[in-house]
Amino acid sequence: MEKWIEIRKSGNFAEWGKELGIDPLCARVIRNRGAETIEEARDYLEGDLSLLHDPFLLPDMDKAADGLLEAIDAGVKIRVVGDYDVDGVTSTYILVKGLSACGADVSYAIPHRLKDGYGINDDIVRDAADDGTGLIITCDNGIAAASQVALAYELGMKVIVTDHHQVPFTEEDGLKKEILPQCMAVVDPHREGSVYPYRGICGAMVAYKVLMALQCVRPSEKLEKVIDEAVQFAALGTACDVMDLCDENRIVVKEGLRKMAHTENKGLKALMTANSLNDSKLSAYSLSFVIGPCINSTGRLESAAESVGLLLSDDYDACLKTAQEIRQLNDLRKNMTTEGVKKALEIMENENMTEKKILVIYLPDSHESIAGLVAGKIKERFNRPVLVVTKGEEGLKGSGRSIPAYNMFEKMSEVKELFTKFGGHAMAAGFSLEEENLGALSDKLNEKAALTDDDLLKEVRFDACVPLDYISTGLIRDLEKLEPVGSANPGAMFAWKDVEIRSASRMGKDGQYGRLTAYCNGRSFKLISFGDMNVFDSYIDSKYGPGTAAALYDGKGSIKLDICYEPGINEYKGNEYVDFKLKYYM
Repeated sequence: MEKWIEIRKSGNFAEWGKELGIDPLCARVIRNRGAETIEEARDYLEGDLSLLHDPFLLPDMDKAADGLLEAIDAGVKIRVVGDYDVDGVTSTYILVKGLSACGADVSYAIPHRLKDGYGINDDIVRDAADDGTGLIITCDNGIAAASQVALAYELGMKVIVTDHHQVPFTEEDGLKKEILPQCMAVVDPHREGSVYPYRGICGAMVAYKVLMALQCVRPSEKLEKVIDEAVQFAALGTACDVMDLCDENRIVVKEGLRKMAHTENKGLKALMTANSLNDSKLSAYSLSFVIGPCINSTGRLESAAESVGLLLSDDYDACLKTAQEIRQLNDLRKNMTTEGVKKALEIMENENMTEKKILVIYLPDSHESIAGLVAGKIKERFNRPVLVVTKGEEGLKGSGRSIPAYNMFEKMSEVKELFTKFGGHAMAAGFSLEEENLGALSDKLNEKAALTDDDLLKEVRFDACVPLDYISTGLIRDLEKLEPVGSANPGAMFAWKDVEIRSASRMGKDGQYGRLTAYCNGRSFKLISFGDMNVFDSYIDSKYGPGTAAALYDGKGSIKLDICYEPGINEYKGNEYVDFKLKYYM
């Protein structure tokens, strides 16, 4: 079941359309995305990097910039410590390239997912000390590493933390107190008292801001060139960490995609070639679901250091070979994820878990690296918070994915005694625990869930009620200006009632997708469904009676559905056609 909600933000859309040179319906969609004035709508359409926020508004950024430049001037060895996901890889790359441009003696370390776990750890700290490192700078991690930071100081090193995750805290008498690593600087937009205008940035964006701050303090042509290139990797980290594509995030992803179309980075170019990506057709989808998963696969199944090395390499032939190997690794990861989802669904059915509001699923035989991917798939299907737990060499490890009504990090903090380690944010988290605490984890999270049945209904938000015959290629070209689309900035979706469906057919290798012939205001249209057509058939038969779906496939039926759809353009043999994707129906 879904809850359909029409977004109804008011405005003079005819005036907006005239001023901005777009269809009034497109103006309405932009208003729905948060623009309150014509000026804000123009910034949405035309905004560039000049609108990015001052990096020195981030907490401790001045201390971080001064500390880095002081270390560079003194010839101190600097070690960048990132993480094994795309955001960790890209933020590591950004800092290594930027600090190198400033003349730093810089190296990097990426934790191995299986051997080390998330973020900086004692072994990484000791290795840095053994190598003569004088300063460690973290990226996309470190905010929860107070003990590791303390160890670094014991071993004679200084530390700068750059991160974007929620700050750990203690709570007494209803008051929260932050637990911050004690070091030179802690640059994190989520810190208490932060005045940064937009806190929802990723680790790669924080790293990008560090370079901008260094350029402000000590301008150089070399660093300026790196910053110009680094926007591509800030964009990649932003999209793959599923940050909201609002405010400066959307600007960076838009500019990053533009630069990627003619990127000079050999590793990135090789990844695009290995995945047959057309430079001119790059989108946020290309980052999140093609390039990103390939980079992630190295961190999941091998070592993410391989991806950092790929991005740093100047040998295109070697990059292409590595990129092709990474793509094969990603194909293996896809198969493992599919099998993991299948096992999870079987366990849910056998243990009658669908009535629980928080799903804790134990997959002892699955690779721990796919836990988050499986959790995400199950969450999408059942629209409830999911934690998938696997069996590692040292206890249990897991990942969680959440829904808007449930702040996963805060709820896990309420039962933190069950974890040996955990971290994350409202929508996702990673954790470790002892096996004897697994049952208690499910019980306590469900006890404290505080979720209503209404919270568990998936919200389907559409922009307006629009008949199919209103949609034109000109309107769709205007709607393409919404790009890049993604979290909090979805593509346009419209609804219409009582659309007559007269026939259906299957498509796809296994016949899992469908094509419907629809009639609206006397004209026929093709609706393409990439949903499960078996689910569609069951719904139609339950609503209109057994055999109704079969009659549609025979071209003998006729039913009416309320539909939500996304319009697009299909190009075939030089001609353009309006295309309709069926997203929801009832």
